[in-house]
Amino acid sequence: MSVLSNNKTFNLFHFKTEAEFEKLVENLADNIFGTSSIYISKKKRIKGSEIISIPDAYVIDMADPAKPSLFIIENEIVSHDPFKHIGIQLLRFATSFKEAKIDLRKHLMAEITADKGKLARLESNCKNSNYRNIDSYLDEAVFGEFKALVIIDDAREELNNVITKINADISVLEIKTFIAEDGEYIYLHDTLYDEDEMDIIPVINKKNKNKTKDNLKRRQRRAQCDTIVVPAQIDGFKKEYLGNNQWFAIRIGAAMKERIKYIAAYQVAPVSAITYVAEIDSILPYQNTGKYLVKFKKAAIQLPVSIKLKDTTKKPQGPVYVKYSDLKKAKSIDELIEY
Repeated sequence: MSVLSNNKTFNLFHFKTEAEFEKLVENLADNIFGTSSIYISKKKRIKGSEIISIPDAYVIDMADPAKPSLFIIENEIVSHDPFKHIGIQLLRFATSFKEAKIDLRKHLMAEITADKGKLARLESNCKNSNYRNIDSYLDEAVFGEFKALVIIDDAREELNNVITKINADISVLEIKTFIAEDGEYIYLHDTLYDEDEMDIIPVINKKNKNKTKDNLKRRQRRAQCDTIVVPAQIDGFKKEYLGNNQWFAIRIGAAMKERIKYIAAYQVAPVSAITYVAEIDSILPYQNTGKYLVKFKKAAIQLPVSIKLKDTTKKPQGPVYVKYSDLKKAKSIDELIEY
């Protein structure tokens, strides 16, 4: 596998050790998790129910300052066994997390206060929330439900299969590394909020800061969204969305799974409009694809007036996120969706 960039060919590169890959994740943390996040790479033993586990890192997501959340991070390379190495480790995390929260919170606060940059981020986002101080703000993140991310250099079906067997909120983010003959690297990677409608987002070394800046507002906007809009062909729309009260296979950003409460259907041409909306009952892994099956609480409701698309060049190519309150009053898709 290779990619072309700046008239150069970059070939796929695989890391030989997990330590090298962990360093890459740390270097790209702001691109992957956002500049409103805090990435803590110092490992900490988690002990609960006599089970001891050691996550690779932790991420505190503050894209929505009012709702900080914590993700446990497992950094992996594809050469590791998805069951014996990754699956068992994730199961340990999920099992020990509840009883280890107090100890973990102390560790995270110690690491943040020892780093001026991390502390500044925590204080800045806390000021934009209703929490009285950073202690209560961090409590909100740590004492929430268990969420984990597997960051890996090649997300394969075997790993998705293992994750579907664990009853926990675990998502996979992929970072592919490419190298040119002159030693220059580029990285294609997923992000916490899946900012682009593309499957992967390119980042070239540390020089490309524009992508991070461009995605900041989009990430903050998405953190406020509670509705996912999905493009639908006529046959699938009638059979699954209307007939079976469900929709699949949907790509959903790891940080969006707990946020979205509604799913709206954009019927493609010749309709070219959002016509129905349904309340979400559950979001489940779809087979071993790394995508999701969304089940509805009840049959979808037809909108009183279809929300038309004015500019056909802006038609949704994949799932996009909006606010339900905006959906109810929008006169066109063009004003509803920010690209």
